Amino acid sequence: TKNRGAAMSSSKRARTAGEGEEEAEAVPVAGGFEAPIFGARVVGQVTTLALEGEDGRPASLLRAVASDRAGGWYVTAKDSLLHVSAAGRIRTVATCDSCPGIVLSPDGSALFLADFGGHKILRVEVATGAVTTLAGSGEQGDADGVGDAAQFNYLYGVTISPDGSALFVADFAGHKIRRVEVATGAVT
Repeated sequence: TKNRGAAMSSSKRARTAGEGEEEAEAVPVAGGFEAPIFGARVVGQVTTLALEGEDGRPASLLRAVASDRAGGWYVTAKDSLLHVSAAGRIRTVATCDSCPGIVLSPDGSALFLADFGGHKILRVEVATGAVTTLAGSGEQGDADGVGDAAQFNYLYGVTISPDGSALFVADFAGHKIRRVEVATGAVT
């Protein structure tokens, strides 16, 4: 199409989706954009922050991000959970390995992480950084149960119900969404 050459010449372009791949149009995104992207009207600006902090730059292989609802955010990296302030300062909250899913409880007191290779749901207390296992035996499998009686098969994403009573987790290799009760660790 006529826009194909323009898209190839700039690395700061996104693709919009039409009926087919051939009909996609390039839209600029770095300086701000307003374009229909995959059927939704999106208005915004893409910004990259230079991060620095007491623990240095974040590790490579950033995995997931969740807002702290105070202008900063939590980020999971290859082997750690980081807090990034609104000013871009980072600090390590806890160590974790391979957690591609993260969500903050509605009251902001706890973070829940989907531990991909550990086959567990981890709970991190925001105030102390204490990490506990809410659910999952650590063994790959597919079993409902309470706490460590439950088994997961490579967890990926996680979200929380509005009242904070339940987590919904993408069991990647199990091809299903699992429900985890926050109060008991019961998995269904």
